[in-house]
Amino acid sequence: MRDDNSHGGILPPNLSDDPENRRRIASLEREIEDFAREQKEVEAQAHELMARELAGEGPFAQEIHRLKQRKMVLITQAQANRARINQILWGTR
Repeated sequence: MRDDNSHGGILPPNLSDDPENRRRIASLEREIEDFAREQKEVEAQAHELMARELAGEGPFAQEIHRLKQRKMVLITQAQANRARINQILWGTR
């Protein structure tokens, strides 16, 4: 038998009741929070360098580029963790 939600999809089994799954999900969520914090820091650093560059303090293109790449890596890592959480909740991992 299927459990349908209000959107017509199938509801995941309640695998979050398993203590090991709860531990794994909590760990992944903490990592996502860490990624978000670092992403904000990296973004602020890049904006600061761009402002300094506009003020004529020097070319910071390489460092700005490196910071933007780091931001994209952090976004990707957070997305991967969200996918892992979904896999745990759906019982596919």
